[in-house]
Amino acid sequence: MIIPDLLRRAAEKNVGRVAVVVDGVGSMTYTEWEERSNRLARALVERGVTPDDRVMFLFSNFDGLDFLICYQAIHKAGCVAVPVNTRFSESELRHVIDHCEPRALLHGDEFETLVASTLGSTCNSTEAHSPELLLATEDIRTLASKGDASRFQVSRTDDDLADILYTSGTTGTPKGVACTHGNVTHKGSSQLSSMFRNATYLHSVPLFTFAGTHAMTLICLRGGMQHLLLPKFEPGRFLELLAEHKVNLTYAVPTMLLRCLDHPRIRQGGFEALSLLMYGTAPMPPWAIQSLSQHLPSTMLINLYGLTEGGGTVCSLPPDEALRRPDSIGRPLPPAEVRIVGEDGTDCPAGVPGEILMKGGVRPRWYYKDQEASREAWTEDGWLRTGDIGSLDADGYLYLVDRKKDLIIVGGHNVSAPAVESALMEHDAVLEAAVIGVQHRVMGEVPKAFVVLRPDKDSPLSDQKQSEAAEDLSESLEAFLRARLADYKVPREYQVLGELPRNALGKVLKRELRAFGTHSGTEGAAQ
Repeated sequence: MIIPDLLRRAAEKNVGRVAVVVDGVGSMTYTEWEERSNRLARALVERGVTPDDRVMFLFSNFDGLDFLICYQAIHKAGCVAVPVNTRFSESELRHVIDHCEPRALLHGDEFETLVASTLGSTCNSTEAHSPELLLATEDIRTLASKGDASRFQVSRTDDDLADILYTSGTTGTPKGVACTHGNVTHKGSSQLSSMFRNATYLHSVPLFTFAGTHAMTLICLRGGMQHLLLPKFEPGRFLELLAEHKVNLTYAVPTMLLRCLDHPRIRQGGFEALSLLMYGTAPMPPWAIQSLSQHLPSTMLINLYGLTEGGGTVCSLPPDEALRRPDSIGRPLPPAEVRIVGEDGTDCPAGVPGEILMKGGVRPRWYYKDQEASREAWTEDGWLRTGDIGSLDADGYLYLVDRKKDLIIVGGHNVSAPAVESALMEHDAVLEAAVIGVQHRVMGEVPKAFVVLRPDKDSPLSDQKQSEAAEDLSESLEAFLRARLADYKVPREYQVLGELPRNALGKVLKRELRAFGTHSGTEGAAQ
């Protein structure tokens, strides 16, 4: 099965049924979705795209209808869909363009300036690529509304490349996770779709993510659900929509749910229709699970664990076990498998930490145009090395202990500490930098940076004491990094040190920095 087959079948079974509602913006039926994507696919082919061409598209949830129409049209045209992180900086967007070399780039009007500046700059790229076809909102909507709306499909198979989902790896450079049609349309989500056929799903996570592009969107298609899309997460509106539309299921990251618990609307109730609330990407505090259970007594809370590279959810933790085992992230969902291995690659006994290896029930994915990274991430027999350190108990429940990869999870977004450190050390005033994650009640973690200033006389901050330089440094570094990194990657706090703690081999001792990181407002700290 290929991705457009899901929409075609849904349109045939749900004639006239509303498929997608973007809160405060508009809606479309399954029939309209099918016809508009058919028209746009024809237009793309007429404008020169050919099978296997990469087509990038950049839309926020506000333009969710355009996102979903483009996604299907790209596949109907026989191309490879490349959804883009809407929070990427110019340099990150430039990297993705140069890496996947798209034939076309489709984007919402709000990204006009970003696209123009990115395409007009090489941003350290030796061979900057420029898409041959650029289409903005008005062009896309015009092409999708006029012309032949009958079925259109360039021949594709299950084994053809379908999507490239870019995600930050341990090096900090976005890597493209390559997925085939068969990989995306496998029946792992069929049970959930059957349980909630014709239900209403509230979608609040960004569409460009794995959960947005693949997991929940395709589950809705399989089940003929109404897809209620929130343009921008706001806890009060999220809770209002749950009640007003009698939403049956939803997915959120813990950061969102923690904000809901702090909002007075949750105490007004009206959520009896909500049968299933799924959450993942970051740990949920036990107190929050208990509080949600009290406010949502009719709702099953399920913790999900998986990676984009892994092809979907690998583990889940049902609500009864979430209270008994609050530190667990669940047990593997068949046919998915999980192993814990030591440094020598052998399996660890129950309770002994090691690296988490996972294998889903689908063909392994790979990193697009990066064979070396693919070999490092996947074993020859298809096990994905997650970079997470964990353990399995005697009952097969998985516990996340630490991260082998130097990642910080900010509100569900992976942030590579080395990437932030590299950007910091491009600043004229910074000699050395180290970045760690510190706990945050709402975001889970946020980056904190430790910097050693340059002693040379040319530095604009060299004539100030380190503690006195903190406020100026914070403003200078924040402005500097915001031009280079997505906003959630920018540290919330900076601390100036005379030197970074290191071991005998010269490696920075981040465990010592974490001791500093638990105390804010110390001398030399800028917040």
